[in-house]
Amino acid sequence: MNVLSILTLDMRLDTMLQIIRVGVDLIGVFFLIYFLITNFKKSQRTLQVFKGVILILIAKAITSFFGLATLNSLVDAILSWGVLAIIIIFQPEIRSALEKMGATKNEYTHHLSSDERDRILNELVTGISRMSREHTGALITFERTQDLTEYMKTGVIFEADIKAELLTTIFYEGTPLHDGATIIKNDKIAASACFYPPTRKEVPQSYGARHRAAIGISELNDSLTVVVSEETGRISFCTDGEIREVNPKELRAQLISELDWYGKEGEHHE
Repeated sequence: MNVLSILTLDMRLDTMLQIIRVGVDLIGVFFLIYFLITNFKKSQRTLQVFKGVILILIAKAITSFFGLATLNSLVDAILSWGVLAIIIIFQPEIRSALEKMGATKNEYTHHLSSDERDRILNELVTGISRMSREHTGALITFERTQDLTEYMKTGVIFEADIKAELLTTIFYEGTPLHDGATIIKNDKIAASACFYPPTRKEVPQSYGARHRAAIGISELNDSLTVVVSEETGRISFCTDGEIREVNPKELRAQLISELDWYGKEGEHHE
């Protein structure tokens, strides 16, 4: 192989490596943008800031292309300070995303027979429906794949079978455990009187402390939280930072849909 052939081969390898580097770079940017959009798209404030960032980047491209030195320096200053400003402004959202990424996974496997699933589901529906009719405020969180032990430690930890009477007693006003959330873990009532960081996003004024806490915990992990309003008796489900009202007649079906470990015969989940 002569020198020319070696040089040609080296050039081809350098070109291929350069193409691979550019490809990896573009893929990384794509996934970063996708991650930011999917995690922050529900916030109107985030979307507005994202549009502003796009406009600044467009301005940077224009000033660089036409050689507008003064405007280019101004845009560079905005970009330099803008990164710090975004970190400060979106500290809650960034913290939430990092906590979700670092959350401990629940490795428990549910071993529930069909009869046992039906019994637990009936107890849940009976208890929640009774509290709804009697306007007893309640906050019940179901652990799914991400561990809630950190929040259990803020309350009273115990282990009890899921019973409608126990749930209504826990949230009966005046009992020591009624103020706070009850966490259901591994098919058991695992803790009560637990406290969650309330959401920082804007919510309707009609939402009380329970609704804000339910949204707050759902922003940090993949749990399902059921809220019963003390004022109206309305039942709501909260997941992924969003809250929706549930028709009492559809409560059973909605629980089956959300808590898949009740849904299929003989199915085990980790």
